[in-house]
Amino acid sequence: MEPQAISSLPPQYESLTHSQRVRQMVQLGRDSKTSPATALLISNLSRGPPYTQLLSLKTCHGSRDLAVAKHLLSAASHVLRKQAIHVIVALGTDDELLEALKAVPATLQRSTVRRIRNLKSARRGRQGVIERFLRFLEGRKGEERLWRYAVPFASRARVESHLPDLVDHLSLLDWSHLAKCQPALAQQTLYRLIEDSEEGDVLLQRTLRHVFTQWISHDAMADLALALVRKSIPKIPLAVFPIGWPEPLLLKRRPRQAVDIILGAADDLSTDIFTFQTGRLWRKLSLEQFLALTKRYPSLLEGPLFPGLTAEQKLPAYELIRVAWRDENGVLEWDIAEHLPTKERIAEARRHLNLKWLDTNPSRRIRYISLLPWDEAIELQNPYLRSSDADIRSEALSRQIKAARFDGERIEDALNLVIRHKNEPGTIQREFFGALKDIPAARFTEGHLGLLTQVVRNALDAAAATIALYLLVEFLAGVLSVHPRWASRQMALVVKERGVGPRRVRLSGVVPIKEVMSIVQEEMSPALESLLRKQDAAALTALARSFEEYMDYWPELLSTCTKTFEIPEMDRSHEMMMGAIYKFQHPASFWTHIIPILTKENKDIAGSRHIVRKIHLRYQNLLAPYLHPIDAPPSYTRKRDALNELRGGFWRWTPGQQEALAQIILKDIADEDVTSDKKVSYIWQLGLLPSVDINHLISLAKDERPIVQETALKALGRLDSSEGIPTLIDALGDDRGRIAIYALRSALRDLPKPKAFEILKAVPSTKVTVAKETVRLIGDLEAEEAFQWLLEAETTNLHASVRKALLRALWNYLDRDETWAIFTQAAGDPEPEVAKGVISIPVDGLSLPTRQKHLSLLLTLLSHPAPAVRLETLQRLNSMPLSDPEATLSPRLFQLVRSAYQDEVSCAVRALFATYARTQTPLIVQLYEELITDRKLLIRVHDVPQISQISPRDEARLLRPVTRAILGVLERDRLSVKRRVRLMFEGLPWDELRGYLVRVVPDLTPDALVFACGEVEGEGWSAGWKREGDDFEGTERLLRCSTDERARRLALSLLVAGVGANGVWTREKRERLQGYRGDESVLVAEAAWEVEVRGVDDGEGEEGERDGDGGDKDTKKGALNDEGRGR
Repeated sequence: MEPQAISSLPPQYESLTHSQRVRQMVQLGRDSKTSPATALLISNLSRGPPYTQLLSLKTCHGSRDLAVAKHLLSAASHVLRKQAIHVIVALGTDDELLEALKAVPATLQRSTVRRIRNLKSARRGRQGVIERFLRFLEGRKGEERLWRYAVPFASRARVESHLPDLVDHLSLLDWSHLAKCQPALAQQTLYRLIEDSEEGDVLLQRTLRHVFTQWISHDAMADLALALVRKSIPKIPLAVFPIGWPEPLLLKRRPRQAVDIILGAADDLSTDIFTFQTGRLWRKLSLEQFLALTKRYPSLLEGPLFPGLTAEQKLPAYELIRVAWRDENGVLEWDIAEHLPTKERIAEARRHLNLKWLDTNPSRRIRYISLLPWDEAIELQNPYLRSSDADIRSEALSRQIKAARFDGERIEDALNLVIRHKNEPGTIQREFFGALKDIPAARFTEGHLGLLTQVVRNALDAAAATIALYLLVEFLAGVLSVHPRWASRQMALVVKERGVGPRRVRLSGVVPIKEVMSIVQEEMSPALESLLRKQDAAALTALARSFEEYMDYWPELLSTCTKTFEIPEMDRSHEMMMGAIYKFQHPASFWTHIIPILTKENKDIAGSRHIVRKIHLRYQNLLAPYLHPIDAPPSYTRKRDALNELRGGFWRWTPGQQEALAQIILKDIADEDVTSDKKVSYIWQLGLLPSVDINHLISLAKDERPIVQETALKALGRLDSSEGIPTLIDALGDDRGRIAIYALRSALRDLPKPKAFEILKAVPSTKVTVAKETVRLIGDLEAEEAFQWLLEAETTNLHASVRKALLRALWNYLDRDETWAIFTQAAGDPEPEVAKGVISIPVDGLSLPTRQKHLSLLLTLLSHPAPAVRLETLQRLNSMPLSDPEATLSPRLFQLVRSAYQDEVSCAVRALFATYARTQTPLIVQLYEELITDRKLLIRVHDVPQISQISPRDEARLLRPVTRAILGVLERDRLSVKRRVRLMFEGLPWDELRGYLVRVVPDLTPDALVFACGEVEGEGWSAGWKREGDDFEGTERLLRCSTDERARRLALSLLVAGVGANGVWTREKRERLQGYRGDESVLVAEAAWEVEVRGVDDGEGEEGERDGDGGDKDTKKGALNDEGRGR
């Protein structure tokens, strides 16, 4: 290319794509090595408008001369600065890169440090630049946070030298960088913190969870995450880590290792962690793991999950919990029974056929008949197969055909059954084709293909319903991997005659995919020409979607689909076809040929987002029909809407193309018929055009229409350069100020700190909204001059909202004594809104002395005269518990427990528990010693859910000492029996609970007894105090011998609870139940007769269940319901 052409950017540039322009620029760079005139041209381009500057930057890749890149480091455009330093990272020396790092704004410094650290191994040697940059930052005022940010990206030796001084100051973001860049060092440091920590260290738990989440999310570091969990146990509760739901990271990424950890830990977790994971989890476990996990958490086994188990898991799962899966009629769901091993399946089928309940349910009876051996089943099915009721006949046919999967030798019989019923209506054909699809494809042998061919022929000759043909073709698609030649021919036949194809083909079998698709191509390609001649776009599109994953193996299909774009009569199907083939690789010649065809006329396809996005990203030379439209609506309306969806990437467009779009946008904004929502979208897009005159937005920012004015101001703040700042500054002085000040935040983000500070200092502070946001922005600069300005501003008479904003701005300077002095003064301010400004100060990264200052500040806030301030402070203590080893806050919290406001009482007690219950039990005991002497206060404190942290689960094991201590205090209060019982179940596991349960019997009131029985018989598995292997029988034996009817009533509840999750009543347990039914006490006997006995496992089951009830007819879901919940 001639230098003169480059300098003037002639119209022919519009005929090139962005990639072609870049290639020409690279070549121009190469030419500049020998041509001084070309080098001068490049220099001139670098001083032109943004678009020519970007082009000039590309010449560096050809010339290897970084003069242009260094010049553009000071460009007004953020994109140009970023591109420039990327070029220097790729091509420059270490000295050049270091100087570039010093020159760019802080945001770009951070991203560049990350980029250097993430270079591939061949260029990892550039890490020395980070070392030198750290030495440059060290000791510079206002750069402390940037220095701390960059440290983890340095070499291990340097990080290791600084880590002891930094570890107490690391934020979660710093830990993220350390865990990524120096994983071994992060692991070593965390191990030391775990060893040195005390149980209940909330801040350490937060850090461990954060690092674990990062490591487990990457395969290369998943082993580090697993090791971290193992190291943390038993000091850190297992529930701290996101093992399962709602964040199933460990179970999802490393299921087997996760289960090993769960089984090896002493902690018993809530089964909620397995929510939404159980079905996928079981199949990934070994049989040993599966049995151990279901034994420990039996409630995990649910009927709907059974079909997803592996073959070796099904039998032990069935034996473990088969009775619990039966309903009140003794019926085991057919979906479970059909997946049982052969022996158990046949036994269950015969058991069910003896149940009277099925006599009135022929549809369900048919299902269980199909589970029998074929000959036995056919004999019983015959009446149903000949039924005049189409629904009954359909059910019998589909179930019996599907039953052939149990015995491959009976597939021929099933196919003959289909052939004999070839004249059934379409609704019934649909069912038995669906049944054929459920038979595994590998079961069909060569000997079956003749019958299958007859089945296909019959379906085509009988004009079967389309839905039935779809199911038939789905069946053929399943057989493709086993018998590709036969299945391809039959599928081609169906496609050719009826235009029906499968929804989605999934190839998985012994025949390689490449070989299968070669046969498919050979057999089905002739059908494609037939479909094209018929202009059957729907069938072609369906085939394209069916074979979407394997289109590369069938080029004729892709070629045929693309030919449809050249057939005008098929234009209505173009959109559908484009959606089907868009994702596939096409040569550039395809798009340059097809796009003009689709866009030159008034066609709807021209507005397809697929077409417009392809043009936007790759073929900018084809934008003319969109930017200079000559066609009339509605086609252009679709083109316009598709253009409006584009966000970003406009640097690929020439200035002329951008200006053409800008004119379209301005015209639409002025159009009164355009909706406000679209105008907002157009203005945002206008702000994304880097080569368009900013005056367009400036004019819109003064528009009389509020929505246009507001959006234009926001767009000025989001410009790629700082050109919008003067307009935003002007707007601060009028009614637009409330919008302009927020837009200014974005506009200032890339300016050097001194320049941004000078701009902000000059902002008028006559309006509260503008003043408070200005204060926040100055605080975010994190510079010494900004801090001094804040200190000076604090001494002036500020509006309360502005003062609160100033307090928030000082969060960036928590290492300064002056900051804490201001915080302390604010905490005592009589204005509540000012005091609230220091409640939520973050504690991450604070040193120990600073944390003590923070505790003193919270103590001042807790003594504030305004209840709203005290309440918000208490809520902060609850939501983010703090470590207070010196009990600084406890005296004031004790006082607040006696507050006149119930909300304050509840929050104060929660704060006491959150802060001290794990580590300072005597403080909680002291509280309860005072409570039992004041009945009203005890009711206010204890009888609300204030101790929600207490739980019998192992993740709350650190709270068991305080639970035992509270029980000891309440034992001395004769009016707190029910409180004791409730706390026992809410805070202790069974191995501790049983002793308290025996001791409390003499004190039990009627209410306390009802509550205790309800808890024992209820869902204790989910509450956490019940665990597999708990010895209820020993405690039951002890209580049932008591002369106290209350003890015997509890013993009955323990018998019911001892049945367990599998719901099996043994002969011995039934005999014990009979003893309770004969008890002389009505309290015991009445409840015993209401116990539901669902089944036995000792040989009585077959006889006892022939009556059709699956067990005793005296049904009740446990003896607790009427007493514990009905009264």
